[in-house]
Amino acid sequence: MVDLELWYDLESDEPTIVRDPAELDAALDIVAGWPGRIIVDVYVAANPARAVFNVGVHGEAGRGALYYSGDGGAWFSQGAPGPDRSPVETILYYYMNSDTEYPADSEIPLDVVRRAAHEYMTTGGNRPTVTDWQVRRP
Repeated sequence: MVDLELWYDLESDEPTIVRDPAELDAALDIVAGWPGRIIVDVYVAANPARAVFNVGVHGEAGRGALYYSGDGGAWFSQGAPGPDRSPVETILYYYMNSDTEYPADSEIPLDVVRRAAHEYMTTGGNRPTVTDWQVRRP
């Protein structure tokens, strides 16, 4: 298990450091309470260059999305598009008020998003296996 740096708070110039699963859950609970689709930028504290892992949280809908870049590739989580979207459309998640496009079929249940964040922590920054992944399209 590794300590993680979480970046999501507009009011802070420093990351939130989480050292155990309870602290990770507490931070995700905060973000889940905010309106809209929010990205938590997650890094291994001892090695921030290890990978880019974005945890998208849409608490109101009980859904979220993941993005992982490392190990020579980049992937989005693979879910199903909502009933009002086609798989080729995009949805927007927001990292500190900057919009980021995700594939419409990248949203997955929020409990899977949480499990992925925990797996990232326990494996030291490996791409989580609790969800299916799709290759990032250029």
